[in-house]
Parts: sequence; structure tokens; C-alpha cells
Amino acid sequence: MSGSAFESIKLPGSVWRHEQTRALLRARDVGGLFHLAKKYAGASQNRIAAATGVPQPRVNALMRGTGGPILQLEVFERIADGLNMPDDARICLGLAPASTITAEVSQPRAHRSVDSPEQRIDELITEITATDTQGDVIEQLASATHSLAESHTRVPASRVIAEVLRLHGQARELLAHRQRLSQQRELYRVESQLLAHACLLLGDLGQNSTADKYGAVSVLYAQEAGANEAVSWSARAKTLRWQNRFIESADMARRGYDCSPATPIRVQLASQEANAAALMGDIPRAREALRRSEVAAETVAADSGLSAWSFPVTRQALFNQSVAINADDPEAALRAAQMADAAWTSGTPKVLATWAQIRTGAAIAHLMNGSLDGTIEELKAVLTLAPEFRVSTVTAFLENLERRLSHPDFRSSRDAIELRQKIRTFNSAAPVISNEP
Repeated sequence: MSGSAFESIKLPGSVWRHEQTRALLRARDVGGLFHLAKKYAGASQNRIAAATGVPQPRVNALMRGTGGPILQLEVFERIADGLNMPDDARICLGLAPASTITAEVSQPRAHRSVDSPEQRIDELITEITATDTQGDVIEQLASATHSLAESHTRVPASRVIAEVLRLHGQARELLAHRQRLSQQRELYRVESQLLAHACLLLGDLGQNSTADKYGAVSVLYAQEAGANEAVSWSARAKTLRWQNRFIESADMARRGYDCSPATPIRVQLASQEANAAALMGDIPRAREALRRSEVAAETVAADSGLSAWSFPVTRQALFNQSVAINADDPEAALRAAQMADAAWTSGTPKVLATWAQIRTGAAIAHLMNGSLDGTIEELKAVLTLAPEFRVSTVTAFLENLERRLSHPDFRSSRDAIELRQKIRTFNSAAPVISNEP
């Protein structure tokens, strides 16, 4: 084997320029890139591991196409360095180029010849109109971003996240080229939407720490674009709620509510504030936030009900139910379930995760009323949900129920013991993304 095991691996420059390689980079197919290192540089799995910092068993799994995808930015940076990627390949992978200083930037304006007013105007016009990107490319990216958001509730999170990250890589590649100011702002807006969507999906897959980072950057991109920040704050509020950071979640939801236009996300933000407030025990704040969500719902136009940013009546019912459970009001929780059932009967699209949470919430309410039979009946269909749809929002509701089933009132019940085991089996098959590099 040529070269030290700890040196970066060098592939021929033509390999990085090949369209098949570019496709691997855009898809962030690390296993495919490692195969190129083996084919063109004779690198063994051990050498790839030493050069990139990815453990050899993980290298093996990636090359075989097994295991979850890599998500951490710092791991992609190590891989890019270990494979000695040229700047254009790094950009295609969604990373910043290793060297971004150009000759033009390195020459201070003070050292240039003094231009006449006419020359300065011509220069300004050139700066405004010059671009390396056609407008329809950005338009297609924005359209694909919208389409992915619409598929959020119909396709398993583990599949959607791969597409979201692929589009994120394309946006990063476009931003590395010269853009008109209006195009750059539109790309920032699209990036904000993609990162917010990634934040939601990573949370669904139990990766809350990584999700929070994506959400924070989403807010920054929205601010740079001068775009509305509401969806970014909503995504962050959800992530913080699942990290049990209830005060921060409620405050971020309120911040998003205050800047949100009259769209479904405004209703969601008020409901998120209510849920987080109830979880930290502030029931008066929770009820006041729910009142604002109901008022906001009267003024927004309905959308598809299927988008990552939709908030149909059934999701309103879900948040009402959650607040009721935390306020020890099982009757209100059951009324919320009836509210959702009525909406589904009238034709509101049934989102599996929302449906499963509503049924589990109703099961908890029955248990609060002392009816184990009612709990078991509510959960029969939920426990048949396919593994790819067992997102963390569903499994967390079931974990809550399992804890309640361990109460002394039910501890000796054969039915309660059997139900707890079914819940553990159900949750053990939930999709996850490994934290390993």
C-alpha cells in the first residue's frame, strides 16, 4: 500500500471531476466515496479510517450500504480532509472551500486606481447584474424544498432527511458561486427552510442535539435573507421541548408567534408555547396561549394539512389534549380526541403520527380515569404502526403511558404488565440515526 496510513488519501483529479463522483458528493454518499478511495488510491478500510477519523467498522458498514447516514458537519469535514478533496468537490459535498480568498479580495480597494463617477456606476451595475447562476436553478431548488415539506407527513422521516440534506448540499454549492443580491437572499431563504425541516426530522429520529444546531442556523439564514423566521423558531421550540428545556421552548415559541404572519404556523407556535408551559407546570400561561391559538386559527387560511408547516384541526386537538393531560383533566383530553376524530370523519387528512399520539393521549386519559380496558382498546391499532412511522413524538407518548402503567394501582395487573411489554417492544423497533461518526 502506497503512503503512510495517517496521510490524506490522494485520488486523481479527474476522478473528482467525473459526473458520477459529483452525484455521490451531492447525495453525501460517503460509502460510495470510500469505494472510490479503494479503487483509485488502493486505500484499505483501515487506511481510510486512519485518514478520515471514521472508525473502521463504520467504514465497513458505509461501504456495504448498511447503517444510518452520517449527519455531523465535522465528520464530513474530516472526510473531505482525509480524502484530500479539491475545493469544488468540497462545495459539492455542502462544505466551505478550503481556501476562499481570491486575488480580487486580496487586493484592497485603497490600492486600486481611483475610478471616475461613471466608472463607479458601471462597476455597481456589473456587481448587481453579474451572476454564475441561472434564476431557474434557484427556482427549481425552492420548488423541491416546498415539495419535500409537503411530503413530510406521508413519507418516513428517515427517507425525507436524506433528500433534505441533498438539497442543502446543492444550496451550499450554489452559494459558493457569485450571485446577484436578490438570488443570494432567495438562496438564504431556501436554506433557512431546508435547515428548519432538517431540524424537525432529526428531532423525529431522536437526534435532538444535532437538530438544535440545524434550527439555530436556520434562524440565522432567515434573518440574513430578511425572510420570516416563524418556521425556524417553531422547529427550535419543538426540539427544545423534546430536550425537556420547557422554559426555553415556550419562550422561543412565543418569539416566533410574535413575528409570524397569519398562517398555520402562527397557530402552531401558540400551541407549542401552551404545551411547553403546561409541561413546566405553568397552567395559566398554557391556557392563555391556547386561547391565542384558537383566535389565530379563526384568521388563517387552510392549506394542504400535510406539510411540515401545516397545523390542521387535528394537530390543534393534539396540543389541547397534551395540555389537558398535564393539567390533570382527563375529560378535556378525551374531548380533544373526539375533536380530532370528528375532523378526520369530515375529511381532514389523517397523518399517522398525529393519529397515534391522539389515540395514546386518549389511552392515558382512560388510565387517569381508572379504566385499563379503555386504555387497552385505544392502543390496539397504534401498536400495529409500521416501524418507519414510529417517530420519537409517538414513542415519547407511549413512554409516558408505560410509566403510568407502573403505578401501584396497576402493577399487579396481568393486562397492565402485558401492555407495558408490548409498548417496550414497539418502541425498540423505532427508527434511529446513530450518533457515531
